[in-house]
Amino acid sequence: MAAVWVVAYRVGFDEGRLTIPLRMISALADHRIACLEEDPARTARDLAEHLGLPENEARRQIERAEQARSPRSSGLRSA
Repeated sequence: MAAVWVVAYRVGFDEGRLTIPLRMISALADHRIACLEEDPARTARDLAEHLGLPENEARRQIERAEQARSPRSSGLRSA
């Protein structure tokens, strides 16, 4: 389903429709969650409502933003 949306997004861009690049949407989601400490569910609803994103794509952007700010383990075990 997401692949269909991405293709439709790109086709719309190629046809001259105004679109926002997905990397900017991702940066906006990251900023609202990490910097403004906004509720992820509210951010997803706002992305879907104001930018016309499908809800599942908005949630995916939020999940990416949350993963980016979660601490990553180095994979090394302490002795």
